[in-house]
Amino acid sequence: MADAAGLVLIAGSITAANELVFVPAISHGPVKFNWRIIPATVVFAVATAGLEQIAPKVAVGLAATMLVTVLFVRFGNEPAPLENLFKAIG
Repeated sequence: MADAAGLVLIAGSITAANELVFVPAISHGPVKFNWRIIPATVVFAVATAGLEQIAPKVAVGLAATMLVTVLFVRFGNEPAPLENLFKAIG
């Protein structure tokens, strides 16, 4: 698997896990999963794998930027994964 596509899949997995597991566990509310995460992750992974054939450093840099952004930035009304991690720890 290409390096960039792997980073994108990790970022998509973290986002999905945040919505499916961490947010309901912290807030004790119902699971509200945004199904568009899955196709968006797949399309972006394929695109970065293609870009990696042309410009490997750009593709890996873009994927790494996505991974860092997913960890720190809130998307929608849910807290970021690191916010949920800090709430769970104490």
